[in-house]
Amino acid sequence: MADNSKIGVFLCECGRRIAPLVDLKDLAAKLEADPLVDYVAVEPFSCLAPGLDQITKAVEEKGLDRVVIAGCEARVMLKKFQNELAATGLEEGQIDIVNLRGHVAQVSDLSPEEKAAKGFKLIKAVAAGLDALAPSVHEQVEFKGPVMILGGGIATYSAAQELSRREIESIIAVSTDEWEDEIRMLHEHYPGERHYYDRMEAIMRDVDASPFVRRITVGELSSVSGRTGEYLVTFSDPMGGPPRVYEVGAIIAALDGQMLNQGTNFGHDGRTVICHTEAEELLWTKGVPEGQIVFWINDYEAGHPEYAYLASRAAWSMARYMRERSPLTKVTVLYNHQMPVPLSAGERAASRKLGIDWVAYDGALRPTVQAGYVTYCDPEDHTEQEMPWDRLILSPRRSVGQEATKVAHVLGLEHVEGHFLEPHKQRVRPEMVGRAEAFLAGSARYPCDLHEALRQGRRAASKTAEMVEKAQTGELFAPRMVCTVDQSKCIGCGLCKEICDCGGIEPVEGHGGNIPRHVDPMVCTGGGTCAAACPYHALTLQNNTTSQREARVSTLSKELAADEILSFGCAWGGLAAADNAGVKGLKYDPRMYMLRVGCIGQLDPSVMARAFLEGANSLLLIGCPPEDCHHSYGLDHTWSRVNLIKKLLHLCGFDRRRIALAHADLNNPEEYIRTVNSFVNQMADLGPIERNSENLEKLAGLYATVNNARVRWVLGATLRRPWEEIYPGNQRNALAFDRDMMGVVSEEFIKSRVANLLRDTQKPYQLHELANALQAEEKPLMESVREMVGEGLIGRMHKDGKAHYMLRA
Repeated sequence: MADNSKIGVFLCECGRRIAPLVDLKDLAAKLEADPLVDYVAVEPFSCLAPGLDQITKAVEEKGLDRVVIAGCEARVMLKKFQNELAATGLEEGQIDIVNLRGHVAQVSDLSPEEKAAKGFKLIKAVAAGLDALAPSVHEQVEFKGPVMILGGGIATYSAAQELSRREIESIIAVSTDEWEDEIRMLHEHYPGERHYYDRMEAIMRDVDASPFVRRITVGELSSVSGRTGEYLVTFSDPMGGPPRVYEVGAIIAALDGQMLNQGTNFGHDGRTVICHTEAEELLWTKGVPEGQIVFWINDYEAGHPEYAYLASRAAWSMARYMRERSPLTKVTVLYNHQMPVPLSAGERAASRKLGIDWVAYDGALRPTVQAGYVTYCDPEDHTEQEMPWDRLILSPRRSVGQEATKVAHVLGLEHVEGHFLEPHKQRVRPEMVGRAEAFLAGSARYPCDLHEALRQGRRAASKTAEMVEKAQTGELFAPRMVCTVDQSKCIGCGLCKEICDCGGIEPVEGHGGNIPRHVDPMVCTGGGTCAAACPYHALTLQNNTTSQREARVSTLSKELAADEILSFGCAWGGLAAADNAGVKGLKYDPRMYMLRVGCIGQLDPSVMARAFLEGANSLLLIGCPPEDCHHSYGLDHTWSRVNLIKKLLHLCGFDRRRIALAHADLNNPEEYIRTVNSFVNQMADLGPIERNSENLEKLAGLYATVNNARVRWVLGATLRRPWEEIYPGNQRNALAFDRDMMGVVSEEFIKSRVANLLRDTQKPYQLHELANALQAEEKPLMESVREMVGEGLIGRMHKDGKAHYMLRA
């Protein structure tokens, strides 16, 4: 039991949806007799004002520091109870809910006494998890330094202007001293935006004159370390001097994408067949060309129809500029008939007045570029047509660009080849993350026009300003359920950072160099799969730890009957489907006992192993549908962990089917019920695991093996990375790897059993005695024992000329 913990349980009658169906008097008596529970009360409606007042009064008078509400859905009501009880000092993690209505009362035909017995087991398990809680301090976040806007993108200026408007200091890191040079080269990233240049210049002048903005000219971005509120940003010196280091409180990355030509595949030669950026440069240097100009919006043929809108808008802007300044220039826009013409009614009228032709072609046949002509198919009569040209202007090929990619890499932003930098958004509740998103703006995030890039900059600045202003008033706090790193255990392997999709794990300067062993609590979303993957248990999801989950499964597993099933339900998938089944009053097998978990990926293999060790005969894990995880590929990672447990069950001589991974859609509770009933019936056919001394010893070895660093390392190699697009991850050489993994698991399983035996008996063994005790073959056992001696895990001595093995003193 945690030091001085006091747990109160409040049973909700919920009108007639719990009270007549569950014997609450019997349930309260069972709980009052349990040593984990300090106080029990029954409330008519715990979620309404009278019930909340009674709970608040009990917490204050009885000194309760942990509360279990046995009522309805945690997904719906937990936040309400946290808010209502905040004044008592109870914080997130110290309040939990058991869905007594939806998981017990409404979903079976058990008697009220039997339902009370089931409710008792679930509540006791939740209480055990709260008892194992070590509440963290609510961390206040301070901002040490101004906001830095780096990357050199044009959104730098709209972001700086917004921060200046709110009187927040910023540093803009650029590569040139003169903003006029940036206007001159703006067409390289945003062609066709000349109509916006006057407004852009006004924004730049405003920023240049602001006392809240400091402009610095720097070289390449070298490194970024720290966390929200206290970053160290290092640039190279453009003059070749020592690196420049700046201490800042927040970072906004303004990154512009790159425009390239379409290549010879579309006839590009850089002279008469050019792209948008080259056409803009021509207008800058030589003015409007005369003759027949054809803009071919060829994005469909280039494989990116989604960019056709941007290309056609840029073409319209340049065509209009040309016609307004040169009546001798004839302009035509050639476009795929599948593309809607992106002009308003007023723009269509202007186009007709200027004599700009918009000509559609049949998208089923690609136009052909010839000397002086483009051949295309008319979409109306399907006849071949020819369009003369003196200069052909193609859509640009859009990409992130090398410079933006370099900056993104230093910032820790994942970049998948062929994609832009738009971050993967964790679909979690707002209170679960301190920062709404990565503060990234510009066309490197996703292709956009100049107006959108500037809007992104203003939005990023506005979000940053909100944090700064809260920090200035002492009201900015990090979420409580985020990962933390025990730096004494972390070796800097980088596995956690590699599989984390929220970008919350950052390197820190110090002993050993850039070791990724620091979590930014304002970025972490509390998915927890990184903590479940750590080979050395250096990562912990605070206020929702693996130790707490082990306490829950240990308590529940000891209470389950031989034919009862333990399960975990993801709050977004399995649990939600179970909740909806309860709301609808759908019946399913009452032998299923579900525990709530925020994401199925939070489940460390040690939690699964602990369930079998403590008495569970089977385990069903129900997550979100594939590719629908709200965190970081939780279902995918659990798939790998379940396979590890299956391998170990096989080594123990048990049926691999005793553990299974499933998924459920919250909108389809009927499917969830089919999953539950199918698994329960299958386990009934298998029967329970015989709990004799030999099997208990094997289960103890299974538990030790999943906590072995080598096994966890190899398991980590199977986990899907954010850049992998296939569920459940990249499966190249899958069979060969699986065989290698099985070899590692087998080796470490026998080593774990040897270590357990020597520790439990505290006496030396000869090889044949070890083999007899473990029912193992001597030859492979000999290899494992020799390795253990070599690794210093066990000792060896010779007596009467025979080797004996024992634990090292």
